[in-house]
Amino acid sequence: MTLFRRRCTRLRRAFALAAFGVACIGQAGLAAPPDAPSPDGGQPAALPTPIRGGADREIVRRVIRRHIEEVKECYEPELAITPTPTVRIALRFTIGPSGAVSDSETEDSNVKSPRFEECVLVATRRWQFPKPLGGGSVVVSYPIAFTPDSYTLLEGDRGANALDISVVEHDLLVHRSTDSSGVPANGVIAILDGGLLLVDTAWTDEQTDAILRFGSERMHRPWIGAVITHDHADRAGGIGALLRARIPVAAGNLTVAKLEKRGVHGGKPLFAAGATEVQDPRGFVAFYPGPGHTSDNIVVAFPAWNVVFGGCLIKAANATDLGFTGDADRVAWPAAVRRVRERFPKPEAVIPGHGPFAKGDAPYRRTLDLLARELPGLAR
Repeated sequence: MTLFRRRCTRLRRAFALAAFGVACIGQAGLAAPPDAPSPDGGQPAALPTPIRGGADREIVRRVIRRHIEEVKECYEPELAITPTPTVRIALRFTIGPSGAVSDSETEDSNVKSPRFEECVLVATRRWQFPKPLGGGSVVVSYPIAFTPDSYTLLEGDRGANALDISVVEHDLLVHRSTDSSGVPANGVIAILDGGLLLVDTAWTDEQTDAILRFGSERMHRPWIGAVITHDHADRAGGIGALLRARIPVAAGNLTVAKLEKRGVHGGKPLFAAGATEVQDPRGFVAFYPGPGHTSDNIVVAFPAWNVVFGGCLIKAANATDLGFTGDADRVAWPAAVRRVRERFPKPEAVIPGHGPFAKGDAPYRRTLDLLARELPGLAR
């Protein structure tokens, strides 16, 4: 393997979690593209300016970004067959003396579909780059990654009984279901080393069955367990589907006791008596901050992504009220939120039990603001 190929291999490995690829460029440099801005930021320069080194990669990146929608269109037919949170394909192609792509091939792809790869290669051969300096050719090795749109699993009826899945981070997804009145609720699907972990069910067994099929039949991964963050229907309404599928179900000991009181058996406690946290070897942390939305509410964090699923304890950053509070401990709730914030102080994202997830800790602040409105002097 040449030094050039070895460097490209290292770049591709480093790219594993990147949002967008980098180019490995060998042989000649590239001239600036015809639409390069002039030094004063006015009209494009009349003649291309020779650019070398890191700028070559930027030129390639700029051209590929113009064509990224073509790659996404190639993936659309594969959504129902090989869905993946992040699509990756590594291309190797040659830019000829005229700037046209003279040949291209796929070096790697996580979409195991010859149709997808061929579609991308056909598109690549239509791309036009600046002419290489000196009239030679440029060999480019370039990994591309993008996140597909959300997946709709159940259309529902006028907003009710629907189910869709969207991507939060690499290998971390949110399932969103609506009940018969159209009220939405969030849960999480985490792709861990051993398989798939479900955090909270959908509202119903039917919706939860659809999530399980999505994982096993379309993502081709086994379900290694489920975690329930409290006993309400928006968290555990589909637990029957999990038990029928013999998926291990775990929850805080208080939640297990509540479920058993309702006649739902089969859940295993995550916590020993008096414990507030468990760091599960499968790749998540379950944390009990004390009563708040309910007496048994827990949150689940994923250190690999620095993402916190707050369940119904944490409200969305755009929430206008506290939602259902029939089982809430309003006096203890602010302290529980502060404990979560202290335990997970600088999250990349917080996923609430209802509403959109947000980058940073805005949902913490919003929840405390809403509590302060109801309990002045206690929520801060």
